[in-house]
Amino acid sequence: MRVYVLPTTFRGTELFSVSGKDAHYLTRVLRMKEGSSFAARDATGAFWDITITAIDKGECRLSCKRAGTEPASVTDSLPSYRGPFPEIHLYQCLCKGKKMEQIIRQTTELGVTRIIPVSSEHCVVDISGKKEERRNKYGTVVKEALQQCGSPVMTTVAEPIDISMVVSEWNNRGTAMVLHQVAVDNQLSLTELLQSHTKAHPRTPIALVVGSEGGFSEKEVDQLVSGGFYPVLLKTNILRAETAAVVSVALAQQLLVSHL
Repeated sequence: MRVYVLPTTFRGTELFSVSGKDAHYLTRVLRMKEGSSFAARDATGAFWDITITAIDKGECRLSCKRAGTEPASVTDSLPSYRGPFPEIHLYQCLCKGKKMEQIIRQTTELGVTRIIPVSSEHCVVDISGKKEERRNKYGTVVKEALQQCGSPVMTTVAEPIDISMVVSEWNNRGTAMVLHQVAVDNQLSLTELLQSHTKAHPRTPIALVVGSEGGFSEKEVDQLVSGGFYPVLLKTNILRAETAAVVSVALAQQLLVSHL
């Protein structure tokens, strides 16, 4: 079920107008016309039933009515999973080019709760400038992914942090894991650790820390492990950073959701 995500400027009013990319999405992508009704969600995740009352010069005027836990109208009949989602926080070390956007898009589609970009020793991405541009870009990627997949989880992207801040930022909220590329003594696989986690704490949040293309330095892994993060392996082939992020989130989600 696809659900339109209202702009962050929407404040719960009965009448609202959209233009630019939002109007293009409604009229060109979804092929809505005057009188069309569809489902929407605001920035808080609340559902709204929307009707287009007028289309004029690239602007759509909308009538907005607060819905219940589910909207009365949908934009198509594609099914989507409506059950509970585990709370997964992805600490993703910054990747170059379009890879970071790919990770954000695909993990949003999976229903990750929060994505925290992380600067680490082997990152080649400079995060010192263009903060507003990056924030807007990541927000657009999340919005597009939410509209495409109809996820009930309103994924958010946090401001980037240095890897030295990950332990304090997580603040021991639940089981935390770092995907480590080198096997260590008594190391568990991601599956083994999550299976023990679900038996004891099926509804508590989990954190996954995934490295960039260059992986982690020994110092970074030691720092995370000292802070209570478990070093885990994906028992598979060597994966690209963007593949490892998606695989780890998907695997964690499927193992956890069966216990919710």
